Amino acid sequence: MIPALPLQQHPTFGAALKRLGTDTRQIDIGGISPVQVIRRCGISFATRIRAQDPQLLRHSPLRIVNAETPDTIYRQAGFRQIMTPAHVAEIDLTAPLQPHPKWRHSWRKSTVKIRHDIFHPTQHQWLLEADRAQQRTNRYRTLPHAIIHAYAAISPTDVIVLTATQSNTPVAAMLFMLHAPVATYQIGWTGDAGRKAHAHHALLMHAADHFARQGLTRLDLGTVDTENTPGLARFKIGSGATVRPLGGTWLRLPFA
Repeated sequence: MIPALPLQQHPTFGAALKRLGTDTRQIDIGGISPVQVIRRCGISFATRIRAQDPQLLRHSPLRIVNAETPDTIYRQAGFRQIMTPAHVAEIDLTAPLQPHPKWRHSWRKSTVKIRHDIFHPTQHQWLLEADRAQQRTNRYRTLPHAIIHAYAAISPTDVIVLTATQSNTPVAAMLFMLHAPVATYQIGWTGDAGRKAHAHHALLMHAADHFARQGLTRLDLGTVDTENTPGLARFKIGSGATVRPLGGTWLRLPFA
């Protein structure tokens, strides 16, 4: 059985990267599963890893790591922290969701209908275009859409789009990537009508219920950034998700 890995460490994600020509390999550093390593410009790095053996980590090809949890093992293995930890929001799908009262009130006021679809590269192009537009407007970057396409090509039923509609017109949508037993929220879009209808509250509650019924155990809502995206951070926190720190970014010295 595959453990509850973050998306970046799941085998399907690695296969999607390979499909796009990325130099990806697996190594053993004593964790719960082999670590997926990306090599670019002669540098090997890995994202959201858990290491348990400092000697294996020290003698690995890794030069840069983004840790999944705070741990002294990276310093023991000769790494130095170069970035402080980000925080992620996660929903435990094995327990009832407990949104904050104001968040719950917004969800209950929502009047949208929700459509559940497997991602289709043509039919859902509108959502990807809307996401590109909001990235340009809000000046942020997210997972390249090419990886979503590659992931869907390898595992078609594991990229899910939930669309909120009014009078059969989309007013909001969310895209999730499944990597059992975890689902990761990847794209969210809403228009003015969707915001007025509290569509994202309804979409997230529907997603949590649906994925729990499928037997998934965790919904990863991604990073929480109260400084640059305070509205999105409040939405994630208000849903009842647990916010926890990752382990920061580490560089091994001497760099060779």
